[in-house]
Amino acid sequence: MKIAIIGAGNMGGAIARGLARGKKISSSHIFVSNRGNAKLEALKAEFPELNVTTDNKEAARMADVVLLAVKPWLVEGVLKELDLDAERQILVSVVAGIPFTQYVEWLGKEMTIFRVIPNTAISQLESMTLIASYRASAEQECWMLDIFNEMGLAMLIPESQMAAT
Repeated sequence: MKIAIIGAGNMGGAIARGLARGKKISSSHIFVSNRGNAKLEALKAEFPELNVTTDNKEAARMADVVLLAVKPWLVEGVLKELDLDAERQILVSVVAGIPFTQYVEWLGKEMTIFRVIPNTAISQLESMTLIASYRASAEQECWMLDIFNEMGLAMLIPESQMAAT
């Protein structure tokens, strides 16, 4: 399984570090993109096997799972740039305040989507993470829980409860 993290800021960088420290996903299967090079260079220095790029589309093209960790006002433009494959890819978002219906509208298609609310302790495998899903199979939900449980404690909750958090 290959994962692309779009955005290497506080949360995107923390998730990349957590995944790289874990055993579930090989560091060589983690692709991180960011507009600037400084954060990418810091990640690469810490975890040399990570794949880093300033090209979001390149990172997403390689991935089975695309995790969005950008500012809310950038999401629509980033999604249109990525041109995700709804049959092959899963979208995971850590962006606050955007419901599943908005993602579907921006994507122009239905696909499996997860909303994830971790905290930056995820970089040290000590996060409490809330997860909600849209059009996900039980197997996909179990896989997502497995990945995030390795980085702390994860809990799957209904989207209606997620919206209230």
